[in-house]
Amino acid sequence: MMDGTEWDDLPKIEDVTATDAKAEVARLAALDPAAYETERKDAAARLGWRAAILDAEVQKARPAKPKGDEGDDAPEAIEMVEPWPDPVDGESLACELRDRIAGHVIFGSRHDADLVSLWVLGAYLNDVWRLWPKLLITSPTRQCGKSTLMEVLEAVLPRALLASNASTAAIFRAIETMHPSLLLDEADTWLRQNEELAGIINSGHTRRTASVLRTVEVNGDHVVRRFSTWGPMVVAGIGDQRDTLTSRSIVIGLRRKLADETTLRMPADLFDQMLRLRRQAARWAEDNALTIGASELDPPPCGDDRRRDNFGPLFRLAAVLGGDWPNKVAAGYLAKSEAAEDGAEDAGVMLLRDMMEIFDKRRASHIGTSDLVGELIMLEGQPWQEWKHGRPITSHGVARLMRPFDVRPRNVRELSSVLKGYQRADVYGAFIRYAKTPTSEPLHRYTPENITKSDDPIRYTTDPCSGFEIQKDKQEQRCSGVADKSGGLSEQGREPLDLDDPHNPDAWI
Repeated sequence: MMDGTEWDDLPKIEDVTATDAKAEVARLAALDPAAYETERKDAAARLGWRAAILDAEVQKARPAKPKGDEGDDAPEAIEMVEPWPDPVDGESLACELRDRIAGHVIFGSRHDADLVSLWVLGAYLNDVWRLWPKLLITSPTRQCGKSTLMEVLEAVLPRALLASNASTAAIFRAIETMHPSLLLDEADTWLRQNEELAGIINSGHTRRTASVLRTVEVNGDHVVRRFSTWGPMVVAGIGDQRDTLTSRSIVIGLRRKLADETTLRMPADLFDQMLRLRRQAARWAEDNALTIGASELDPPPCGDDRRRDNFGPLFRLAAVLGGDWPNKVAAGYLAKSEAAEDGAEDAGVMLLRDMMEIFDKRRASHIGTSDLVGELIMLEGQPWQEWKHGRPITSHGVARLMRPFDVRPRNVRELSSVLKGYQRADVYGAFIRYAKTPTSEPLHRYTPENITKSDDPIRYTTDPCSGFEIQKDKQEQRCSGVADKSGGLSEQGREPLDLDDPHNPDAWI
């Protein structure tokens, strides 16, 4: 929005004088935050300035807010860091970040410090990403260093804003006006049960969806305004968080320190000490934004498209950093994928697997609901015996878990009677789509011998001494943990049947 000024009338770079620049800064400082965000890149280009320098000058030119409506509790201004004056070696910077972050806490995995360091660097490239995952910090109990890690991250992230509690409105208004790296601590006490706030946080996963609509009062009228929810976000809490948050995050675990383990003492001036790293990270991001933004490098498939999307930006960062960082991110990706496979399974998916096991044992095309429930309760090692408040699962419980998969009880014939039950074909259709264990090679089985060679020099390895190469061309990429989708749906609208699958009724009828 140019306030009546035409683009062609604005001064070009070679014509800009100190007076012109001062006038342009004053004009930009008078804009509201949303309008300024729209114009900042073009304005910086016209002036021949870096965007970060323009941000700093505009911030200086804005009048101080009076302590009236906001009172003495008005939030402090977010830091506008000036990028380092000289080019920065990204590999060395990333290693220094990792060592500093790892020095203060005990991570749950040896790969976690590497992933956190890449995530921190990526936070300086907020304008580049189409999708950017949250960083979810978890610990099994208290005193595992969660708040310590949040304080360290506050010292190395751009425009950091740390809070241990916040209202829904405060979250999206802070993002809209301050464009911070938002750090939300103690999430287990105030976020887990807040549906509205969870929706706000989840909306910021992709740039296109990162906004919410709210009504605001303007001159006595209520008008609709869109607030941005796009920006780097760290969430920390004890125990598991919502599945919707976890699936949109790089999940990092922390452990309590043992007597023989040592960590660095937290200096009182940590934030000031880390200023050099913040400035160097800002300069490296500025110099490499175009290269990273143009990259289409993706991780190999892992059986979870959302996890693959979340790790995509980290793979692109590692490729530009070079050195051993591509190996590090690949190892972290593998570790998280394997941990997810070993983790708790969704109850509905678990039930699909168990129902198919019962059908296989009975070699039946249908089963009555009461018989099915009885079989489920008898399965050892499964939760159905004490499903709800110590009581066994019921027919209604089975129906509720199956409803999202469009598997519903039907009339089935048992001898001379008709009763409610489940058809094997219905369960099998949902099973192969949602619960069947992938038959393709797992990610860790990739070796140089069974992967098509690539012209891309980037190597992703689980071991620096014995790596593998990944073909970037998606059409030639070997599948790892993802069922083949080429068959699509049959004319009847159901998955094509695999006659070699022992669960397939056509294989034994």
